[in-house]
Amino acid sequence: MKDLTRILFLCLLLIGAQDLAAQYRYGYLKVGVSTGMTNYLGDLDDDLTIRFPRSGFGASVSYRMNPFMTARLNFFRGWARANDSVSVSPIRARRNLSFRTPITEFSAHFVFDFIASDRGYAYRPPFVPYVFGGIGIFSFNPQAQLNGQWYDLQPLGTEGQFLPNPLGIYPEPYNLTQVSIPMGTGVRFALARNLDLELEVGFRKTFTDYLDDVSGEYPDLEQLRATNPVAAILSDRMDRNLYPAGAAVVNGIRGDRTQTDWYIYSCVRVSYIIDWVKCYRPGNFLRR
Repeated sequence: MKDLTRILFLCLLLIGAQDLAAQYRYGYLKVGVSTGMTNYLGDLDDDLTIRFPRSGFGASVSYRMNPFMTARLNFFRGWARANDSVSVSPIRARRNLSFRTPITEFSAHFVFDFIASDRGYAYRPPFVPYVFGGIGIFSFNPQAQLNGQWYDLQPLGTEGQFLPNPLGIYPEPYNLTQVSIPMGTGVRFALARNLDLELEVGFRKTFTDYLDDVSGEYPDLEQLRATNPVAAILSDRMDRNLYPAGAAVVNGIRGDRTQTDWYIYSCVRVSYIIDWVKCYRPGNFLRR
């Protein structure tokens, strides 16, 4: 029995050593920074004409798990905006709403490479296309401008969120922290022994229709005006000289509640590979 135990123990050690050697063969850690452009898809997005890009930046930590797969932790900060008044759609131009919002995201991704890298990082392919998917959490805060001053829209309840609601016709106040599903594609170039360059487009599916503070119907504007005059103005911004009836012109429809909003981060990322074999030192038993 003792001999069998020793044999099993030696087998486990051998398997562990093989796994460790494999990790040192293709497993590595890298850190990266990115900069790029943010866009948004929603009720004010002008049908994917991408007329309202804003800047964004980020940082990431990645670990190569196997020849095809990398795990990545990602931080992203960007901004989104849109303005009905310059829309190519006459319906949106008549509605005349606008917004801006910061977006702060923390997410975890799995990155799948289409070309395997089964040796040390120094021998990784010079060019690799990839796709990624994951889960994230993000915060936002839509604002609109009135007379040169910016107002946070969520506390105003522009669709009646804070009005008396005995019949349940108004939505509940939306949360400014939400879950997103990041997904996208990119290409990676090996610039130097320890340096990668990535060009990436990432879509973020959200589960809120209020990234732009627009979703369903106009509230009772007289009731909203009595409660908060600024909220009423920012809820219905149609030109009263052209449309005296205001929201009645569109049967009270303010947005499309059947679709949730998205945001997009297109970026250039530079990543540095940390040579942990050199950092490990004791024995330095396997070199790249």
